[in-house]
Amino acid sequence: MSSAGDWGGRKVSEARRYWTRRLGAGPLPCYRCRRPVHLGQRWQVEHITPRSLGGRLGRDNEWVSHGRCNESHGGKLGAARTNARNKKATVRLESERERGIRGW
Repeated sequence: MSSAGDWGGRKVSEARRYWTRRLGAGPLPCYRCRRPVHLGQRWQVEHITPRSLGGRLGRDNEWVSHGRCNESHGGKLGAARTNARNKKATVRLESERERGIRGW
């Protein structure tokens, strides 16, 4: 089953309702910046351990964060993965050049 199928529709709605109730009782600290997240602000439910890194679905792996904090973190995570792949490819190409291996 795809990850999009695991986390969509009803589960997102249930998580939003749960955290809306929690925020209604008072502000909670943002998972990223630790500043308070208020109900009237733009906020998102964030996975503490990203799904792509083995995080699970469930309340024990969720917390609220400001929309901007969560989105900027996701961009940094994606960039780190891309950069890691590019470094491996660059190292491989350099070692092939040193050994005199020519690409097709």
